[in-house]
Amino acid sequence: MTLPFIKTALRNFRKYPGYTFLNLAGLAVGLAASFVLVLYAYRELTYDRQFAGGERVYRIATDFYRMGGFAKSQGQLLDYLPQECPDIEIATRFDRGFRETPVEVGNAVYQEPSYLLIDTNFFELFPHRFLAGSPAGVMRSPDEVVLSRRLAHKYFGEERPLGKTIKIGKEKKPYTVSAVVQEMDKTHLRAGLWLPLELPEAGNQHWTNVTYYNYVRLQEAGSRENLERSLDALLRNYAWPASQSESTFEQWAASNQAVQFFVQPLKDIYLFSEYKFEVSPGGNPTQVYALGLIGLFIILIAGVNYINLTTARTSIRAKEVGVKKTLGAPRRALVRQFMGESVVNSLLALVLAFFLARFAASVFGSAGWAPLLKDAFSEGYYLGALVLFAVLVGLLSGIYPAFYLTRFRPANILKGEMAPGGNKALRGGLVVGQFTIAIGLITASIIVFQQLKYMQEKDKGFEMEGVLVIENANKLGAQAEAFRQELEQQSQVESTAFSGRIPTDGSVWMYTYQAPEMAEALTIQTFPVDADMIPTLGMRLLEGRNFSKDIASDSTAAILNEAAVRALGLENPIGAEINEGQRVIGVVHDFNFQSLKHQIEPVVMAYTPAGSRLALRLKGRDMSGFLSVLQDTWKRFSADEPIRYFFLDDNFAELAANERTLSRAVAAFTLIALLIACLGLFGLAAFTAEQRTKEIGIRKILGASVASLVGLLSRDFLKLVALALAIALPLAWYVMHRWLQNFAYRIDIAWWVLALAALLALLVAFLTVSVQSLRVATGNPAEALRSE
Repeated sequence: MTLPFIKTALRNFRKYPGYTFLNLAGLAVGLAASFVLVLYAYRELTYDRQFAGGERVYRIATDFYRMGGFAKSQGQLLDYLPQECPDIEIATRFDRGFRETPVEVGNAVYQEPSYLLIDTNFFELFPHRFLAGSPAGVMRSPDEVVLSRRLAHKYFGEERPLGKTIKIGKEKKPYTVSAVVQEMDKTHLRAGLWLPLELPEAGNQHWTNVTYYNYVRLQEAGSRENLERSLDALLRNYAWPASQSESTFEQWAASNQAVQFFVQPLKDIYLFSEYKFEVSPGGNPTQVYALGLIGLFIILIAGVNYINLTTARTSIRAKEVGVKKTLGAPRRALVRQFMGESVVNSLLALVLAFFLARFAASVFGSAGWAPLLKDAFSEGYYLGALVLFAVLVGLLSGIYPAFYLTRFRPANILKGEMAPGGNKALRGGLVVGQFTIAIGLITASIIVFQQLKYMQEKDKGFEMEGVLVIENANKLGAQAEAFRQELEQQSQVESTAFSGRIPTDGSVWMYTYQAPEMAEALTIQTFPVDADMIPTLGMRLLEGRNFSKDIASDSTAAILNEAAVRALGLENPIGAEINEGQRVIGVVHDFNFQSLKHQIEPVVMAYTPAGSRLALRLKGRDMSGFLSVLQDTWKRFSADEPIRYFFLDDNFAELAANERTLSRAVAAFTLIALLIACLGLFGLAAFTAEQRTKEIGIRKILGASVASLVGLLSRDFLKLVALALAIALPLAWYVMHRWLQNFAYRIDIAWWVLALAALLALLVAFLTVSVQSLRVATGNPAEALRSE
């Protein structure tokens, strides 16, 4: 059945190579781009769906002192919750290890970035495929380890890993391999190494302390509402009495000191969770929806191209249809023929699209899309989906041309009474739709780029360039000060400072503060710093003075940012007392310590001479030379513990990584959408020019200039693009205005952005059409008059 369709498609290709190529190229590019984007969106939206019973799994998050919420919750939570909630079928708790952890196997030492510390129920609640060992027998002793297949092969090659011993950590504690499992990719619980969780002793736990990640799976008849009611009962029966509050439960629950619980469905954690201390980095729903929508737009543009170019050439296929109808061919057979040809064209385009999609995914592999490559091109499931996707596109693209070409009476067709070019209004509407999408994407691309540039250049309230932070300086213990003094001897080190917390480092320090006039204390972000931190980070002191190590009373002093002054209601902050005895000695300019999506929060800086972080302000250009000296100096003070450091400006760039990825992706796929739209416009312009060849010849003989002819042929298309501008620009402004609301600090959409998008669209459309117009307008009029 498909052979005649293939023959017809090949015959058309030989007879009309230009138009066929435009059709195939538009479909191929559209299939490649849209499939990569739709697959990316599908992948992100289906995280953590592979666990049996996963729709009944919930994580218990918590908050206290209004600190913003934590993905972790109390260590003792699961000691009480199953008794309070009979709907719970199984519960598990675990923790994560992170940073470089040495794993010694024989004479080889490997550095593993992360692992999970799990209890005996982990693999029951989150079933994995066991390649060796049994889920029922793991984590029964404190000296066993479960490995992923990748790590088992890395450590032992083809040898049987069960019963082998590996040594983990600086202490080189021995662990015996008890199982090997198939690692999972699409889950926020990714790990390659699982170790036993050692629970603390009862009685040493507090409700205002987060310790573990707590997950529960409910009975099939259980409900989220019952789980939430049980958590409320747990607050009343345990957390409130433990707080020793003199208030009623209702007053305590409404206060800043209250503990709160939040129930999160497993399927929402990866993409939608915004809690602190996540198990692993999550996705970006805005990016997923935006790129998925762009993928649908691109395939829509490609399908419109096919419809436009096919219906525009109805007069060429009309006689074929008329003859076949005269010879008795039923309409359904002709519809099937044209639909079949459309599917064949789509599958031919798929061959080219496959290679283009590999290229596109490779380009975005550097942006964290590497798993997409593996899924899309090594799994038969996804290859099959790509073929079905192409067939569906072919069917949808061929529906209108098939029914349009076969609806005319054969007598009218053979008499030439059928208007050439098909339904002009429909084709114009499709062009307007194509360019509406393309112009919207151009506008969005410019605005996303502007916002990203603004985020990079905005004054953060301190000087972050040239600041290197050693984040584990506390591992040096009593030698930390000596290490600092030795680094200060280096010519590239301008200043140094200790701190318990650095902007962008992800740590959380919050305490309650209260001015005498306040009825209730506020929980405020706190930075424990030494006397050198403000000058080292280049913070701007607006009032008062900095800390001094020579003034003993500074041990109980505080420096506030402007937001904290406002929050505490201090009209004259210098000398003001907070927390019954803590004196304010200075005010610094507000500074960003997290993403620009968040408003600058109140900050209290407290004097602490020592800290886990050591910040170095560097000068000069030879960073590699200094880093080598830094590594050597560290090894002299700590041979076992590897140094961990980052540059402060790199951390700020990391906070904007999602926006940077979105900017690149939108720009790239905007160009693709514009290319596809221009391919269709080029084909329509070529067809229109061909239909008006004799008219152009007569006009030239009568003295028409080339410029006037180009304008004549381009005018109708530019009117369509102008109409698309009128539709696209207001829509694009509205959508991007809504997107910008995600940022506390954002640009205003300037008028010239819309004007630039309009100018670019008109210029591209004019250049596309004028190529064909110039070819006809500069041709020999005598040849034009002889054309048929």
